[in-house]
Amino acid sequence: NKHSTHKGKGRKPEKTVFVKHDVLLHTCGSLHPTEPLAVAVVFFLTRKIKAGRCRTAPLNVSRHVWEPQHNIPYRLSNGTNKGSDYQSGIKPVISIVTPLSQGSAVQNDTAVLVPSVPERPVVRGGYVTAQQVYNFLNAEAGEPALHNPDYILILDCRSTERYKQSHMVTARVSLTVLHPELGCLITRSQLQEYSIILLYGEEGDRADEGFTPALQRIPVAYHGSSRESAGDTPTLQRCFFQLSSLGMDPVVLQGGYAAFSRLYPFLCTPTMILLESERRALTIYPSEILEGALYQGSARQASDYRIIKNLHITHVLNATAECPDAFPSTLRYLHLRLNDDTHQDVAEIFPAATRFITQALRAEGGRVLVHCSLGRSRSSALTLAFLMEHRHWTLRHAYQWLKERRACAAPNDGFLRQLLSYEERLFGKKLTDLQDIRV
Repeated sequence: NKHSTHKGKGRKPEKTVFVKHDVLLHTCGSLHPTEPLAVAVVFFLTRKIKAGRCRTAPLNVSRHVWEPQHNIPYRLSNGTNKGSDYQSGIKPVISIVTPLSQGSAVQNDTAVLVPSVPERPVVRGGYVTAQQVYNFLNAEAGEPALHNPDYILILDCRSTERYKQSHMVTARVSLTVLHPELGCLITRSQLQEYSIILLYGEEGDRADEGFTPALQRIPVAYHGSSRESAGDTPTLQRCFFQLSSLGMDPVVLQGGYAAFSRLYPFLCTPTMILLESERRALTIYPSEILEGALYQGSARQASDYRIIKNLHITHVLNATAECPDAFPSTLRYLHLRLNDDTHQDVAEIFPAATRFITQALRAEGGRVLVHCSLGRSRSSALTLAFLMEHRHWTLRHAYQWLKERRACAAPNDGFLRQLLSYEERLFGKKLTDLQDIRV
C-alpha cells in the first residue's frame, strides 16, 4: 500500500472514506484526490496541507476534470434527445487531462506547455483572404457591418453577365462606380466614407494574375481612357489604379469570387441589394475563429437554424445562464451556466470547455459554435482558453488572434485575470501583461 507510511506500525484503519483535496491547486503522492483513506489519516494530512507543512510541495501546474455532483447544474446534450438529460454539478477535482491532439498541458505531474506563435495564412501584399472578408461582413462592433451602407464598398470586377448570375452580397458592378471612360462616378469624399474598399475578380489565378497591389501603389494620374492601354487593362487592375490615384487604399480578394463562393455560398446572391430595408434584412453570421472549425457568436445566432445549417455546426457550447439550448435533439451541447460578472469563477470551467471543443473538432466534419448572450465576454473567455491550451498560444497571442477575427470580443476584467492565471498554470510562468491586452 503506497500510503503505509502514513498509517503507523500495527494500526489498522477502522473506517475508510472517499476523499478529495480540501486545498485546490495542490496534489502530492501523500494524498491522492480519489484515494480511500482512514478518517484519522485524512484529518492528519489535511491539517498538514492547510498548514503548508506537506513534505511534497504543491505543483505549479495543476489540472481539473469535471465530475457530476450536485447544486451547480449543467447539461451535456448529445443531440439524440430533447435536452432532458440534465446532469448536475461541475465541481472540479484535481486530475490529469487526457492529452489533446497537439499535446496536453500536463502529460505528467510536472510537465508544462511550450508556447508557440500562431501561424498566419500566407497573404500577398494588398490582398485579403475569403475568411477575412467573411468576418468583415459579419463584424458587430456597434452596428452590424452588413447593415451599414458606409462600412464596406465591394466592387465586382467581373463581367456584368457574371454579376447577374451571382455575386457577393451588397457588391456593386464596378462599372457603376469606376467607368473606363467616364472615370469615378462617385465623389472622392463619398469614397472616403468607406472603411474598406474591396475589389474582386473571378479567380485569383486569372483575373489578377501577375498583379501585386502592394507594388502598384504609386501616385499616377489616371482619368478614364487617358492611358492608351486602358482598354487592354483587366478590369480589376484598372479599378485598382483608379482608386489609388484618388488616394484610396483598396484591397483585393485573394482567390477571387471563386474562392469566396466556394466557402460561403450563403453570402452570395443574384439579387442587387440597394435599399436600407434590404440591408437590414440580411443575416449576420457568427465570427469564424478557426476556418471551417470554430465559430463565436450570440445567443440569437445560436437559435437561428439557418445559420446552424449554413455553417454546418455540429456542437454548441452555451456559456449563458439565461439562454436555453435551441436544438438539443439535433446538436450536441455543453451548457455551462455562467454570468457575465467579474466575480464569476470561469477558471474551473476552462478544461471542460477546452475538452468539449477539442473532442468536437476531432470528429469528422465537427464544427463548434461558442456563444453567450452577445458573443463578447463569456464566450470570448472560453474561446481564449481553448486557443491557449489547444494551440499552445500565450494569452497575448490568442487575444490578438481573436480580436482580428471578432473585433467586438471583450472578456470582462475578472475573466481576463483568470485567463492570466490559467496561462501561468499552462506554461509554468506569466507570459502576458494585462495592460498588453486590456481594451
